[in-house]
Amino acid sequence: MYWFSTSTDPIAETGARNAFIYGYHHSGAGKVVEVLKTRVKKDEDPDYWEPSRGLTSYGMAKWDKPVPGNKNKTRWDTISKPVVYIDFRQTISAFDRCFYYGTKQGETFRDRKDFLRKRSPRLLAAITTNATAATYYGERIINSENRLLNDDELKAVSAILGREYTEIRWIRHSFFNVTGATCVLKTPSMSYTEAFAGSGEFAVVRLVVDLVGAAPGSLILLDEPEVSLHPGAQERLMAFLFARVKQLKHQVVLATHSPGIIRWLPPEAIKALVVDPSTGKVELPSQSSPADEAFFYIGEPIAGKITVIVEDELARHVVMKALRSGGEPFANRFEVTFFPGGSQTLWSTYLPVFSAEGRTDILVLLDGDQKPTTTLPDPSTVPEAGSEKLRTDLYSYAGTKIKFGVDGGASGSDKTQIDTAVRSLVKWVRGYVAYLPGTNPETFVWENMVKTAETIVFDSIADPKKRFDDLARKELGRAPFETISSQDILATQLRKLATVPDTHPDLVELNKRLSEAAGP
Repeated sequence: MYWFSTSTDPIAETGARNAFIYGYHHSGAGKVVEVLKTRVKKDEDPDYWEPSRGLTSYGMAKWDKPVPGNKNKTRWDTISKPVVYIDFRQTISAFDRCFYYGTKQGETFRDRKDFLRKRSPRLLAAITTNATAATYYGERIINSENRLLNDDELKAVSAILGREYTEIRWIRHSFFNVTGATCVLKTPSMSYTEAFAGSGEFAVVRLVVDLVGAAPGSLILLDEPEVSLHPGAQERLMAFLFARVKQLKHQVVLATHSPGIIRWLPPEAIKALVVDPSTGKVELPSQSSPADEAFFYIGEPIAGKITVIVEDELARHVVMKALRSGGEPFANRFEVTFFPGGSQTLWSTYLPVFSAEGRTDILVLLDGDQKPTTTLPDPSTVPEAGSEKLRTDLYSYAGTKIKFGVDGGASGSDKTQIDTAVRSLVKWVRGYVAYLPGTNPETFVWENMVKTAETIVFDSIADPKKRFDDLARKELGRAPFETISSQDILATQLRKLATVPDTHPDLVELNKRLSEAAGP
């Protein structure tokens, strides 16, 4: 465990024990089961963690009767996996450890240079003789690891870094009085070690070596793999990871701040950890986050632009159509994105945070069928005695209950903080939440597009989404039993959206609302 207590950064021991829960598919039970591990303070080991019985107070299911393949009789077995952990911020070569961080090798750079010059002949001898053992005041080659990368490893490093390598040697050693590794890289024109290589080169070589050597079904933990890699190399690194996962069924967990690392991941694989501005606590708002949403949510909107948030892809294109009619300079002042999950997810997860952060660079446009028949009052006109009703009105307006990030515990949340958060959200919603024309984007397009004999036959279908499904099938010549993709349907919708005139009153009104958001 890398989370431990010190005098300067103590871990609170009051109340319930510190704990974490994880789930995995148990073959004997035929379902996903949960394991609870708690931190138990012991004098001989202050960082001891042990499995515990599941607790219903944490929302865990009660223990089932013993099942085949589960050794423990009172709780689910912990999962057993080989683990590979790489912290790219600490992926430092033997040369760098000695030259930049060594203390026994000399206090000045000159001392360290002399030390490296003195010891490098011994390293060179081990390299040129392909030695797996070398004694110099003790064994210097670690785990007999001194080898050339095989063809697959060499191709992987070359592909990731976008450079042709003809040979790479990898040796773990302590010739420089530090435990580290050296790589000797050869290209068609030169040969050099990590002393002259970029830190990204060494990090990629280490990653490839460690992952190729990982046992099938390993848990791979990568901390900030984007360090020292340009965006193109980051994407090629992800392609390498995908290939290893498909081949050997690894599970990969990585922490990153790079869009290039997660751009091609499915939403269910992306977890955006954010700090609640009200409590200062780190939270996981959703188990699923599209890449654009994740990075926007942690504060990376496009500089100088208004971000317009809608519920789906067709809604995004309706907004973009309204923007185009204002000309290129106007349209370029906006970035339109969609957050899947519907209006309830936006209300319950995102809008309270936008409000707490005081965001003025956002406009949320919900589908028209979500538009309430009433309006929210100006919270400054609501007396303190009306706070409870204001909260009820807000829940009714949103169509869902909203969880506010406020202090609280077993005795309940702080009412004053909730009232303040409610007033803040109501004020923010009045200025930055609006509704698209029509009941939903599909209905708006269908009712206002240019009708043809081909489309009229589908008018009798009540569900506008089903109308476009059938129309797309007809256009593509697909039989009812054949699958049709969401992209096929969207392409049909966009062709029909293009026939809606830019001068349509609803688009003109939408353009006006966007202009108000952009300001002067």
